[in-house]
Amino acid sequence: MKTQAGRRLCRIVLAATASLSLAAHAGDEKDDKKKDCDPPDNRNPVSRTYGKSTVAMAWSTTRDVGSRLYRHRAGIGPGSQLVEQAAPAQSSGAKGGMSAKASAVSVPKMNRWEVYGSLFYYTDNYDDGDAVGGTLFNDSSFELAGGNLGLEYRINQNWSVGLGVTAATGELDMNLIGSADVDSVSVNPYVTYYRPDTFGSADLWAGLMYGYGMHSYESRRFTGAGLASGSPDAETHTVELTAGVNFGDDDFVHGPYGGLRYITGTIDAYTEVGPGATFFGEQDVDSLVSILGYQVSWKIRGGRGYWVPTLRAAWEHEFEDGNVTALGIPYSAADEDVGAVGAGIAYWWDSGWHVGLEYEGRFGSETEAHYGAVTAGKEF
Repeated sequence: MKTQAGRRLCRIVLAATASLSLAAHAGDEKDDKKKDCDPPDNRNPVSRTYGKSTVAMAWSTTRDVGSRLYRHRAGIGPGSQLVEQAAPAQSSGAKGGMSAKASAVSVPKMNRWEVYGSLFYYTDNYDDGDAVGGTLFNDSSFELAGGNLGLEYRINQNWSVGLGVTAATGELDMNLIGSADVDSVSVNPYVTYYRPDTFGSADLWAGLMYGYGMHSYESRRFTGAGLASGSPDAETHTVELTAGVNFGDDDFVHGPYGGLRYITGTIDAYTEVGPGATFFGEQDVDSLVSILGYQVSWKIRGGRGYWVPTLRAAWEHEFEDGNVTALGIPYSAADEDVGAVGAGIAYWWDSGWHVGLEYEGRFGSETEAHYGAVTAGKEF
């Protein structure tokens, strides 16, 4: 009896222990499932993507304002027009008297002014493999379309000053995080210099540009509880110095060029509205890039002007090391090294008009971007 009672008691204890263990395990599985259903925190990837797209907007809206770099790389100087002016009076007669009638001659006069414009389209795809939250946040794409209008004045054969204004609109797609509509306006004053035969038969050229950009976002972020929206604004300051040397003659020009581009700015703090809304603090953006490249251009005479095709390739290095934070969490800057290839073709009429097509592709370990534009202008 004692043996049988002991065995029954042992079975009861073992059954109770197993039941408690199963209940505890079921509770753990329920908690795990709840955690799996909770959406990951995507605030940091949103801030990171805003930072990258703001730098991209600053670059694309200030790129080669007025095609000034295109002209300098190809060695295209200001055109001229023939104007009539009175010729010196000619002596006549045996006694050396002056003729009563003064003749007129046509002489070339440099075009001092130029009005120009362009329409462009820019697209950029990011593959951020280190994004917080895994593959949900790895991919994003950015599209921007806009136009530019400007005016340039040539002080003399060497110096020119100009002012361009750019407006653009587009969309930022953050994959499963959400999306944003973007608008941008920038004002871009610049000064350029070109001096023929600076180093023997080689020409020197340089350009300094400043750009002030105002950008706005209309964002939509998936929070897990619903869709939260926000309207952050951003401003950027861009300074770009570019210089190069041209070798060759009027029909074929080639040479190296280099430069520095610095972009700094701020994305304002904002509070979202809607389910799962939260507060985003102010964010700083910075980019310092060196540029080193080589280009070739040639001129082909047409009926009433000349064609100017051009090709180039450059290496760009980002010096910012990513010591930037969003929500207190460090995030990486843009690609450290980017290869840029460009091509263009333009036609300059003898009358002063010109039109052109330009393309630039930019390729890095995490970024692939494409820029295309149609340009036009008139010298007078």
